[in-house]
Amino acid sequence: MTSAVSYIARPETTTFIEDFGKALDAPDQGYSVYHMWGTGGVGKSTLTRELINTYRDRIGSATISFGITEGIDKPIPLMAKLYEQPQPQETWGDDPFWEKYDLYFQTIHELQTQAATGRGAATPEQVDQVKSLLQFGVDVAGEWGLSDEKKRFFGKAVDQGTDAIVAGLSLKDSVQQLLQQHKATRRDQALQKLMIEPLPQLTIAFAEGLAQLAAKQTVALVLDTYEKAPQVIDGWLWRTLLGNTDLREQPVQLVIAGRHCILRTEGWRKLQQDFDAVYERTIERFELPQTQEYLSEIGLADEAENIQRVTRGLPYYLNWIRQQTEKNQPLDFDQGNQAIVRLLLQGLNDTQKRVVQLAACCRQFDSKRVRYVVEKAGLDFATAVDEASNCFGWLTQQTFVEPVGKQWRLDDVARDVFQQSMETDEREETHGWLASYFEEKSEEETLPGQSPRQIYEIEEWWTLRIEYLYHLMLSGQRTAPTIWLSHLLEARYLRKDSVIKIPFTAIVAEFELANHPLLKPRNRKFLQQLRPAVEQGWAVLEEDPIDYRYNEENYGLSKRDIDDAVQLCLAQPDSFTGLAKFAALFYQASRCATSKRSYYLQIAQAQVEKNTAINDAELLSDIFLFSLGNKYFTLGRKEDAIDSYDKAIEFKPDYHQAWYNRGVALAALGRKEDAIDSYDKAIEFKPDD
Repeated sequence: MTSAVSYIARPETTTFIEDFGKALDAPDQGYSVYHMWGTGGVGKSTLTRELINTYRDRIGSATISFGITEGIDKPIPLMAKLYEQPQPQETWGDDPFWEKYDLYFQTIHELQTQAATGRGAATPEQVDQVKSLLQFGVDVAGEWGLSDEKKRFFGKAVDQGTDAIVAGLSLKDSVQQLLQQHKATRRDQALQKLMIEPLPQLTIAFAEGLAQLAAKQTVALVLDTYEKAPQVIDGWLWRTLLGNTDLREQPVQLVIAGRHCILRTEGWRKLQQDFDAVYERTIERFELPQTQEYLSEIGLADEAENIQRVTRGLPYYLNWIRQQTEKNQPLDFDQGNQAIVRLLLQGLNDTQKRVVQLAACCRQFDSKRVRYVVEKAGLDFATAVDEASNCFGWLTQQTFVEPVGKQWRLDDVARDVFQQSMETDEREETHGWLASYFEEKSEEETLPGQSPRQIYEIEEWWTLRIEYLYHLMLSGQRTAPTIWLSHLLEARYLRKDSVIKIPFTAIVAEFELANHPLLKPRNRKFLQQLRPAVEQGWAVLEEDPIDYRYNEENYGLSKRDIDDAVQLCLAQPDSFTGLAKFAALFYQASRCATSKRSYYLQIAQAQVEKNTAINDAELLSDIFLFSLGNKYFTLGRKEDAIDSYDKAIEFKPDYHQAWYNRGVALAALGRKEDAIDSYDKAIEFKPDD
């Protein structure tokens, strides 16, 4: 046993560190990924620190923690955050990653601010095109970065002979035109390709740069609290970085620590089958003999059985006991889990102890948020703050509280124990207060009459709404599932899936969903059934027809998983209003029997036409063009398609794409002169196309 305060050794952790060291001695015989996982409090984060500290003279390292390190929700900023630690930006020069990274963002800046001619400022349309370009940086990246849904969608469109713009490629085409015309990019095809497909190129440059660094010293990249990693990061890691570069052949190790085993997911399992790339170990709680051995070092061996029962053998709490013992603080282990709560809250008055529990219900908090729940709980606000400073300084100074940007959070293990120490009704009521708080704050960010599209574009609304959905589900309110479904349908249709993915990931990260202690049983069942639609929304709701075999092989989704999720999302469209109801009916047109598809499409159209809440010419024109019009077209209902394109033109008379698609449908009916007139209109409004 080690006497270190922050790290408690036992056989499995010692073996993990030793085996990592063997890989340093023989890189060609080691693994690319060293993965430790286990429940909260077993010491994963401290083990990663001990690992790096043990070999600090032999490796260059970089560490990030999902949920704590800011700005790493997408692959490109994550690469930059990791890369700058062993290779800071001050060393820019002949570095493959920083050169390409700098070139990409410098060009983005020029495209966003300068007109295509180089004279004057960029037009609003051009700024929107650059926003689309940034999205292509994640979704559209040639053979690698093109998402599975787009590969399969566009491939089927070509197979069916559907016109490219009818298939939905026009947005990418317009961005390519900007790159061909803009002064910054027009004469540089390699730069144009980088701008359209940055993710694969930057990933290659990232791998090349790491290989250069590793030629001098092995590089270890530590990804902690991996259970909170966004899905896009997880997919990029196993598919692109490890699956499509030669990084596995370099002396570069990824150390991944989290609550869940990554090999449970289909992508990681396939990577392991193909390359045997992952060294995986479970980090367990202490057994009684280990607890006795550890406690003997601090003179508490006689209390081992009581302490084992109270701490459940979690090193997090044993380390806390050591710290309190060294401070000569009295300890009482007669009250089970409540003893741990008292242990963590020693020295606080009763009001402050209650405030800590309230703060534990927050994913992150600031003084305004804490004051809100304190007052909702009927506590004396003056008692809960420091009289001298009128703030919650005492709370942020607790050892289990850590800063996150301009806010604060309780560490994950402390959050677990405090929330579970609350009575169920009390905890759910607190989450209900917080849900109301975030709902109110998010609505304050909107203006009367704004459409769903406009609202989902408001970043602050989007951020607050995520918190609202998180707390709503944990509040146990019966309306929570319907509200979640409504947001899922809206977000999927508007391609803003993170609004639902982030709160879902946050809930799943805390505990295994099947046994989540903070959820009502009905909500656990709901989220389990909903999961495929959250994680693979296009494959579940939109792909036509559903490729069950592909989804099974690549996402681990069985036919029953998908069908249950479809039933959950689409069975009761009348439960929704506005855009969510339209989306449910529209998606049902791809999930019902062939004979009923036109029927559901017509009902969806009627829903749009009579709903005044969707008062947005931009959104309505896109609905009639890309959704209704193109769906009618693929169903062979050319006249209905033309009617929908006409509707799109009513809302946006200069919509060149609608004029073009109208021409395609007219030509398909043999009305060639009318088709030419529509094409002429398209050229009139977009002469540079």
